[in-house]
Amino acid sequence: MDAAPTGGRIDRADQASPHGGALPALVGLTGDPDRVVTVSDFAAAAELGVRTTAIEMRYDRLDTFARLAAEGVLVVPVARTYPLDQVQEAAELSRSRRPGGKLVLLP
Repeated sequence: MDAAPTGGRIDRADQASPHGGALPALVGLTGDPDRVVTVSDFAAAAELGVRTTAIEMRYDRLDTFARLAAEGVLVVPVARTYPLDQVQEAAELSRSRRPGGKLVLLP
């Protein structure tokens, strides 16, 4: 399956957002639910046959993370944001191991 965002086949995909709805699209992009993994949408994963990780994030702690971020204690540097159609450029910078912070893909 060819996928326009990368200019080629998408071999694997992971979903980490606590907001649901992305897994069906990721399964469609990869063509196989076994090529997708999630760390958060366990209900959809069970329905679609998508793999889950052994690490389950405790969303009851997100308020703590949000508070620490608001206080300036927890800082996640964002090096750059990319529109989804520039995923290849973002991947190249990520592979360089010198992005200078997190890279964020925007829908």
